[in-house]
Amino acid sequence: MSFEWDTEEPLGVPTFESNPDAPGVRIWDPIDKGSFVFLTPSPVSLRPGETEDFVVPLDSAVEFRTSELEIPERIDFNVWNSPEGVSEQVFPSGDGWQSSEPVEYLELPSTAVKIYIRVGCDLTIRERDGSMCVELDAERTISIGCRSLNESPAGTITVTDDIEDVMRAVSLFGSALKTLSPERSFPSLRGHPPLIERGEEFSVPSHITRPDSEVRLVLPPERRYVYAATSLAYYLGAEVVPGDTPRLETPVGEYSLAGGGGFDGFEAEVPRVFQHVFFFDCVIREEGFYDVPVYERQQVEPLVEFDFDDLYAKSLPEQLDAYLSVPFDAIEAVLPPWHLTMDIVPSAENADVLPFVADELPLIRCPTPTTASRVEAQPTEITDFCRSPRTETSEPLETRPVSPEPVETIEHVWVGDGVPMGSNKATVESYRRRVDSETSNRSTIHVQIVCNDPMMKAEGTVRERYQFGDSTCHEVDIAYGVTTDELRSLFATEVDFLHYIGHVNHDGIECIDGVLDTRTLDTVNVESFLLNACRSYEQGATLVEKGSRAGVATLSEVPNEPATKMGCLIARGLGSALSFRTALSIAQSQTLLGDRYVTIGDGGMCLCLPFSGTTSMVHIEDIRDGIYTVRLKPYRTPRYSAGSMSGSIWDDDAKLYLAPKSHTTFEMTGDEFEAGVCEQSMPIEYEGELYWSEDITAADLH
Repeated sequence: MSFEWDTEEPLGVPTFESNPDAPGVRIWDPIDKGSFVFLTPSPVSLRPGETEDFVVPLDSAVEFRTSELEIPERIDFNVWNSPEGVSEQVFPSGDGWQSSEPVEYLELPSTAVKIYIRVGCDLTIRERDGSMCVELDAERTISIGCRSLNESPAGTITVTDDIEDVMRAVSLFGSALKTLSPERSFPSLRGHPPLIERGEEFSVPSHITRPDSEVRLVLPPERRYVYAATSLAYYLGAEVVPGDTPRLETPVGEYSLAGGGGFDGFEAEVPRVFQHVFFFDCVIREEGFYDVPVYERQQVEPLVEFDFDDLYAKSLPEQLDAYLSVPFDAIEAVLPPWHLTMDIVPSAENADVLPFVADELPLIRCPTPTTASRVEAQPTEITDFCRSPRTETSEPLETRPVSPEPVETIEHVWVGDGVPMGSNKATVESYRRRVDSETSNRSTIHVQIVCNDPMMKAEGTVRERYQFGDSTCHEVDIAYGVTTDELRSLFATEVDFLHYIGHVNHDGIECIDGVLDTRTLDTVNVESFLLNACRSYEQGATLVEKGSRAGVATLSEVPNEPATKMGCLIARGLGSALSFRTALSIAQSQTLLGDRYVTIGDGGMCLCLPFSGTTSMVHIEDIRDGIYTVRLKPYRTPRYSAGSMSGSIWDDDAKLYLAPKSHTTFEMTGDEFEAGVCEQSMPIEYEGELYWSEDITAADLH
């Protein structure tokens, strides 16, 4: 098997530096702000390594001498005894794991940065006090190679407002797939589709070509049909062509996508087909390069009649034929929940967002915007305690709320006119900053807090909520009572996150000497923000328009006490490597503010990435007789998306689950519970209350 790896020059490459706190090596990804640490018995001298020494393409490498590597968290390893691929997966416990023959490479499959260790010797992997220790048979020179999981689009396709041009562009999204085998269900084997821009005539760079998948999607030439099928078209590398009746065609067969008829039937059928095909790829791929079994494979095998090994070797059209011969309802109970639904208003302007949509692989709907009731003003007895502006203005609120239909997925995004109440309002500009932003040489995350009301000074304790992981260098500054010039200067500074506490009126953000209207800013270099003030949406939307990538703002008045709690919860979530969408969702579940807060821009962005690639919430379902019954719910990050797998440190069988499925329940003692949750900052939910792992003990909960 071979993969067509994209060797295009990356936007930024992972860097290596001596670990500042203890002997070892720190790795930093300047694109995604992901970091990783290896500890060594004594200080090491780092030398540039050769990426060509590795069997897979990498961005950068380092070499040094050591007899041991310690990873300060329990993680799993893929063991390569030869360049042919993964020999086995290892998650040591108890007496540990010892190689039976020299190990060529160790792969760390679930970290924020893709990491390979070239060792070429016998070794032992042990668990030791919550860490993983790789013990070599002697002191040796080893190499560590890294690849950023951030993908750069291969170019830009120009389309006119003719829908058939958009169909031709979507047909080329599959050019970013690194393989047509079932392994493309792994996030790292799906590249970012080429960008789209509107122009006078259709044009495409010569190096962007559609893969020979032998799959066609026949769709009515209407925007809503084409937009709704974007994820399916990209994932199958399909050619999208006009036709009267929506269907999927291969040399093997033809499959209707009409559903119950009309666009509503099609809109319901496409996500069913997409999830069905994607799921089967995930459970069949273990027959190939990565022989890593997942829990769902055990569940689905009794429900189907085909031979998995035989089917893996067949062509994509033959695989589709087998997959679609299985009724959807036959496997519905074992499908993991999908991570994201995107509502895309099918306008010509929104064609530009389709490459970013495909990159996230959401379920897609194409609604007609429906205007929701405006958020009514609060009664006087409530607004007296709100973060209402201290200065009165007569301008009306320009924000037009919309009420999207409920979704069954974990998260939701709205693209188009209007603002989705309590959800994520995304824009093309914010998505483009994923790939357009220049990387900084700083390996420190900078958070700036601004508190502009003396009565809210108590909220300055939010500074303590930004508890980043040990491997993430960070600085959190706070300023009280800033002027308009000072705030203007802060917005022009390269700050990763600006947390504003105070008042916003229709003229702008209130400062001690007046009001700063973000529409007057020449430069916005603040990457993300929280405007924790009443009716701050318009000011926040302007920040995203002028340079920020993501932020959180409000659609109405917000009572002061719940707003303080909201700000602290969002801060805690972002510091624990949750995305903006997820951090807001968890915060909303713990307050009465409901849909008053909204994420603006690229809500899937994380302020930092978790050490092990993902952050999970721990749901404690019961505590009885000293035994804790818990369930893990992993959350999506930019590099832990559809097709990823996760395991649990509490699972004796070391099972893996398809993301973002919640794991089965585990039973353990209080000591075992504490040993697991102390390794990483994570939210813990018990009896409707939210706690954080570093603040609570098993005895407290009991």
